[in-house]
Amino acid sequence: MPPLLRQAWRLLRGAKVTTYALLMLGPMFVRPLDFVRQPNQIQPAYAKLPGLKSAPLLVSGVCAASAQSVYQWVFWLEMSKPAPAAPSADLLLRLHNTESLYFWGAFALTTMLGYVLAFLRWGYHCGFIHVLRKWRPELRRPPLLYFVVTTAAWGLWLSLYSAIIVRGLWQWKAQGDLGELVSAFVQSHQVSALVVLLIIGAAMKLAGRNSERGMKAIYGGSGWLYALVSMFAIGVVSLLTLLLVKLLPAVG
Repeated sequence: MPPLLRQAWRLLRGAKVTTYALLMLGPMFVRPLDFVRQPNQIQPAYAKLPGLKSAPLLVSGVCAASAQSVYQWVFWLEMSKPAPAAPSADLLLRLHNTESLYFWGAFALTTMLGYVLAFLRWGYHCGFIHVLRKWRPELRRPPLLYFVVTTAAWGLWLSLYSAIIVRGLWQWKAQGDLGELVSAFVQSHQVSALVVLLIIGAAMKLAGRNSERGMKAIYGGSGWLYALVSMFAIGVVSLLTLLLVKLLPAVG
């Protein structure tokens, strides 16, 4: 590779925009075995990008900014009332003194949630594979980095959706009824709205298919084995949800 292209590639690899692009598109092509070095096989370039272990921090920044914007919107909503709970100057001072706490609190909470979910997903499959290796010794534990990256990727999608909702809150206050605002926007941009929905639907379809194929590879290409693991996970989540629903009234 020429020196100029090599330098440009190094800059591109280390840029945050590259990581954001990977997180945006990753669910549609990233697979677990891409993060495993195998002899006589070239590892994909995106699997060797620097900073992938800290990908959830990028998502946390977006979520924290949305949480801070919601907090500002709540204060602005109160200050715009004819008779606010406190003078506007006091509310503005309180906002100035506390909004950074909400930002960093949301940042820390989102970061912790991202890593915990990634670790739980990884641990679940590692546990299953540990049991299955008694009959399928060729199975290997999946790489933790895959679950960190994909959890961050889905988190980025959700955080962008939340950012759009927050933007809608500000527009609602500025222009009137939120339902009428959304209806007017859709009516005036019918083709654009349809294209966006089709793109989101296609992306979700591709992401689901890619995830299924990637996870099947972890289980030796066995579709029924992966289906069994998935059904067990759904059963565990359903059972925990049912227990939580029953316990909440008792605690209250």
